[in-house]
Amino acid sequence: MEQKDDIKLELQQELRGLQQEIGQHSTFNAEVWRRSVKRYTRSLYRQNILCVIFLAVMMSACLFGLSIDSYWPWWLIIPYVVLFSVLIIDNLVLTRGMARPDVESKEGLRSLRASIQEGTKKRRWRMWFYRGFGALILTLTFIYLWFNDRQMFFTLLISSLICSLPLGYRVGQRVKKRYDELGEEIDELLKEE
Repeated sequence: MEQKDDIKLELQQELRGLQQEIGQHSTFNAEVWRRSVKRYTRSLYRQNILCVIFLAVMMSACLFGLSIDSYWPWWLIIPYVVLFSVLIIDNLVLTRGMARPDVESKEGLRSLRASIQEGTKKRRWRMWFYRGFGALILTLTFIYLWFNDRQMFFTLLISSLICSLPLGYRVGQRVKKRYDELGEEIDELLKEE
């Protein structure tokens, strides 16, 4: 009987030890995950800020390039300015709360997850708007160049078909995938707690 009590006591001590090890491992795992989510969020934040800077430089270059040639009409310049401005503002709004993400509290994680979900849902209809508006501007530019500068028309057509359209699609898909992955990581971290 005494032997059974000793064995029972030993097994209980082993069970407590294993529970402590599991608790330590779970805490370590959660901390690593928190750092990963924080690093991933900051990476997306830096990517969006670089995109904003690139768009601002592109808008300035387009305005400078279009103003050099005085034969560009105002009705063709204004849509480019509007498109670049809306893209800049959208990327700035999308980065809200991503510079210093709060991954230590559940509320911070939920807030980050909600902003990412909101941004991706709105981003889908925005992407259709951007594509449609961009296609309209490009069509107007092609029509204008067809009647005024055929050489530039063919240059722009070839460059947009070879470089811009496939590259823009791939970048858009990659960004969407990164936001989806970040959302999944945040969901997993919320499940851990």
